[in-house]
Amino acid sequence: MRSHRYIIKESLKADEVAKDLELQLDINRMSDVRILSVNAQNEILVQMQEENEEAGDVIDVFMKEYKTAEIIE
Repeated sequence: MRSHRYIIKESLKADEVAKDLELQLDINRMSDVRILSVNAQNEILVQMQEENEEAGDVIDVFMKEYKTAEIIE
């Protein structure tokens, strides 16, 4: 299992970005991705299987405009 922590731009709310990301993954019919918003730190935690490169690519493209930093755990 691979975890990514995305720090969201201050002008945005983590829970709203998380909902939009979930919708994007649903549109692309990608499952087995867990998304959790942490509003206190304005972060989104994303967990996915390591071999799920397609979901990783979709998430990277989507988060490009919303994140200020990414931490891979």
